[in-house]
Amino acid sequence: MGIKTIYISGKISGLPISEVIHKFQVACAKIKRFGLEPKNPLDNGLPWDAAWEDQMGKDISILLRCDAIYLLPDYLESEGAQIELAVARQRQMPIFIDAKNIRADGFSAAAEINSNMHCVCFGSIRRGCSAEHGR
Repeated sequence: MGIKTIYISGKISGLPISEVIHKFQVACAKIKRFGLEPKNPLDNGLPWDAAWEDQMGKDISILLRCDAIYLLPDYLESEGAQIELAVARQRQMPIFIDAKNIRADGFSAAAEINSNMHCVCFGSIRRGCSAEHGR
């Protein structure tokens, strides 16, 4: 079974709504360029001001129906994204990480994920990317 749907995970709480909408739209466009279907947690059907716990419950439900997860550069700053990553790891989903998360030395903030990690960079997806292009 191939990857068809990718859940987008990143920081939402505490940020201006316009910033959140923009970064998730950019991520959706990037995923669509690969011919895949993005799943945006902002489209979970709940009002923006719904309780965090309700948002997370709905978002996890969406994630569980996806084939992979895509981590935005700010995912480490988000408790919700950390929970989503834990679920994805438990389910052994492929984990896509933005090249912006890769340090110049080739390691990522998510290096412990490496067996399922893919780098999304320069219009391509690279499994276990060393991010030498980011130097």
